[in-house]
Amino acid sequence: MKKCCKLRERHGIPMKEQYMAASELFRRTDGMLRRCIEKKLRTLEEEIYRSQHRLLMMLDKNPNCSQNELAAILEISPAAVAVSLGKLEKSGYIAREINTDDHRSNQVAITKKGDHVIQKSIRLFEEVECMMFEGFDEEEMKRFCASLQKACGNLERMQQMDSMKTTSQAEEQGTVKQAADRRGENEES
Repeated sequence: MKKCCKLRERHGIPMKEQYMAASELFRRTDGMLRRCIEKKLRTLEEEIYRSQHRLLMMLDKNPNCSQNELAAILEISPAAVAVSLGKLEKSGYIAREINTDDHRSNQVAITKKGDHVIQKSIRLFEEVECMMFEGFDEEEMKRFCASLQKACGNLERMQQMDSMKTTSQAEEQGTVKQAADRRGENEES
């Protein structure tokens, strides 16, 4: 067990139990937020799927993004972005034009229909956010955001360490394989 998870008492509750309770509450809150947003989005007259909606909102925030950049931001494959862009284009939410600077890529533009969905969505998100943070004062919001940033930073560090460990293990395996290959070559000679 890692040292940070050793049972330490704080306010009469072991820290491990506090971590578990906080994680469960975060997951529950995240799930409720998603369900509230999805329910609000279903009130839009337009038939748009969640993944397409997410992509449309990201295009609004990053208007000159390439398909690969969008894939990286959304943490999905470029192929998935291409499929969603195709559906958005077919439904009239976006238009694709050949990039005049690089004929191998497309410029994606949000149409009036797409902009209409974005503007309505922004209002719906604001409504959900206002309800979610009702009763929070400015100081509570600052502490809440600081706590989430701290937790996010901890998870980012964990991902980096895991990535470095995976890279190191792959390099070790490659070195071991190379050594075995060299031994096999020496035995053949």
